Amino acid sequence: MKEAEKRGRVGYKEIMTPHQSYPVYFLYGPEDYLIQEEIQKLLNQTLSKKEQGFNFHLFNGEEHSSQEIIQTAQTLPMFSKYRFILVSDADRMDEEKVETLMKYIQKPSRSTCLVLYGQTIGTWKSYREEIEKVGQVKEYVRLRGRALASWVRKRMEEKRKLLSEDAAEYLIETSGDHLYDIDNALEKVCLSVGEKKRIELSDVEAMSSDVKISTVFDLTDAIGHQNLEKALGILEKALESGTISFKKEEEFTKGDPIPILVNMIAKQYWNILLIKQMSSHHPDAGKLAKALGRSPWNIKKLMEQGKNFSERSLREGIQRCHQTDLDFKKNRGPKSLLMEKLVMDLCRPQGTPSEKAGF
Repeated sequence: MKEAEKRGRVGYKEIMTPHQSYPVYFLYGPEDYLIQEEIQKLLNQTLSKKEQGFNFHLFNGEEHSSQEIIQTAQTLPMFSKYRFILVSDADRMDEEKVETLMKYIQKPSRSTCLVLYGQTIGTWKSYREEIEKVGQVKEYVRLRGRALASWVRKRMEEKRKLLSEDAAEYLIETSGDHLYDIDNALEKVCLSVGEKKRIELSDVEAMSSDVKISTVFDLTDAIGHQNLEKALGILEKALESGTISFKKEEEFTKGDPIPILVNMIAKQYWNILLIKQMSSHHPDAGKLAKALGRSPWNIKKLMEQGKNFSERSLREGIQRCHQTDLDFKKNRGPKSLLMEKLVMDLCRPQGTPSEKAGF
């Protein structure tokens, strides 16, 4: 009997068409954006907007009982062929709840699409094979490297625009690897370029300078290119707002931003020095990026900035940052003036070509 039941459940999956939903899904992983996108796709595939009013149900795995979920799942849909049940925080369900709900999952209603999701697979791991006999278990990991760049370009193609490789890498570098942030940045780019079909790095850079308040990345980039006017402008905005918007996570640090700025500038100088030394033996930015676990765009920018400095001048810049930090701690003058002097010193032309070469 058990074997017959098993064959019946497997057969149910096999007769489904590509456009039909399985009766059970378990979605998990750190990439909330992709999970929510999949949930929306399944919901739209199962129910029309009109049908959702009577047949779409939300549960929380930690707060609701398995009996409540099962009772709803076994209730016939109203004015529709299907019922859609979404259970959040499924990974927080205890063993007893999981065991109870698994009795339903082994023999699910064909008129219900049950979707469970969470950050991890949790207690459900030992039941994965059982779930896959009637449905699907999908993991959504954080996209990295080429996979992330590919997702960004594909997303732009959906908006009927082409994004250059450099522009995609720049967006990832400045927005981070959270898809919600990247998608917001892509939307801003689309609005910024209007009807233009192909988006280049210059388009993204122009948009980015308008939408960001002030970032450590922008400041160190301006210093790296010895653009004093731009660097002082970014510094002024940071000092006026009293906040720093960091690249990637875009978290805001309230209060006095100056000590953090000095620390981040010193770190940028160390990065330029490291890449300058490594690129003298390994000039391929792509191979360097892979070896260091960074984006090719980041390595290219550091290599480009490194052309403005000798190794000696980079070391001197790091020393200036440390000296400025010491001046802060010993109250040797107003921090804003000391910071402004540091930026002016760092942006100052590095002398003759022979001096740039380190002679």
